[in-house]
Amino acid sequence: MTSVSIVFQIIAAGRKSLDMLQLKLIALLFLLSVSFGFTAEAQDQILPDSIAPQLALTIPTTTNSLSISEPTKSARDSSSNEGLIRNSLTTHSAKRLPSQNPFRTVAVSVKGSTLGAGIELATPLLRCFNIRSGISYLTFAYPFGIDGVNYNASLHFKSSQTTLDWFPTGHTFHISPGVLYSRNTVSSVATVPAGKNFTLGDQSFLNSVDDPVHGTMSVIYPHNLSPMLLLGFGNTLPRDNHHLTVPVEFGVAYTGAATIDVNLSGTACTSEGCVSFMKNPEAQTSLRQEIQILNEDLKKVPVYPIVSIGVAYHF
Repeated sequence: MTSVSIVFQIIAAGRKSLDMLQLKLIALLFLLSVSFGFTAEAQDQILPDSIAPQLALTIPTTTNSLSISEPTKSARDSSSNEGLIRNSLTTHSAKRLPSQNPFRTVAVSVKGSTLGAGIELATPLLRCFNIRSGISYLTFAYPFGIDGVNYNASLHFKSSQTTLDWFPTGHTFHISPGVLYSRNTVSSVATVPAGKNFTLGDQSFLNSVDDPVHGTMSVIYPHNLSPMLLLGFGNTLPRDNHHLTVPVEFGVAYTGAATIDVNLSGTACTSEGCVSFMKNPEAQTSLRQEIQILNEDLKKVPVYPIVSIGVAYHF
């Protein structure tokens, strides 16, 4: 496995607390409750009583004169009033389109992505613009090996993203610039099987049986805030009376090139004899060369790919 392939499997950034993510979750729940309040208030409003006057039929004031044309006139008036009643009922029974005012209506979505499992809250800004914000979380273990050294990495992805959705065609296709805030950590134990060969830099070693080489590895991104750009299909806030949608997105976040740090201790042997990694300058020089090679490979991939699919419900 090459070092470049690690980029898509080992994602890490920062080692700070989750205070911002917790605050953001509270804010999302608050906005959702406010939206429910607005919806209930709108449903409690009663339409003006404008139907009753239109349903009233005109009753003739005089009945003492009859003519041959009277049945024809009555049929015509009856037909006219019947059409008025039908049109009135149709107009008032039609469903109203969702409000386009910010925070007057919202949508909640759950999704799975390369950032992990997440939840999002969206509200409209204008007819062709939405704003979304959500949080994601993912944790898993991933074992791999490089040049004879085995790593058992434990990854914890914690992130939050806010995007502005623009629908240039007025349909489901959207372009979504945004910001990704991440607090990711990667920790790993590094080991070399006893009596096996491994390479650091341009130097080959034979691992000791009595005191095998072992250590730790970490991957860190240079900053927590990253610009991102997504393209996708599906509107979590459809401009009709549909409630359920399945949005799909793909794009990248410019996280900057990650850096790897490795610390090793133990005893290994070369053709010149056995040395302690912690005390021998030549062994430490070989270790630094290996770390530099890995980081040079990571510089070629300064972005993190994002692919997601979810289910959204518009209230």
